[in-house]
Amino acid sequence: MVSEMLDAYFHPTPQDDWEFVVYRNGNPHSIAGFACYGPTPLADRIWDLYWICVDRAQQGNGVGSQLLERVEANLRARGARALYLETSDSDAYRPAREFYEHHGYVPVAHLDDFYAPGEGKVIYCKALAQ
Repeated sequence: MVSEMLDAYFHPTPQDDWEFVVYRNGNPHSIAGFACYGPTPLADRIWDLYWICVDRAQQGNGVGSQLLERVEANLRARGARALYLETSDSDAYRPAREFYEHHGYVPVAHLDDFYAPGEGKVIYCKALAQ
């Protein structure tokens, strides 16, 4: 999936539905972080956040928050109803879960043993319609 997303970013085609927000931190040749999102198939104005990645050296500097805010603002302007995302319930992903919860995302589902025995999936949602 990552290789498909990168291909869509560098060589977009009309049928690609992944969209990207890139944070360059003042340097046009360096990417400090990016977010990838797209419409949820067969759903009315519902979107999925696929990836939000920030360079480790830039973490804690607000890059992730700025990326997420830009995605949300873009979707609100387009009349999106909600944004969904999923992540692991493992301790390694606790900072990610705390990040999303801090930004108003609410856990709406938990699937035990999804990624591996003992590692479940948490699905989050944030309503965007005003």
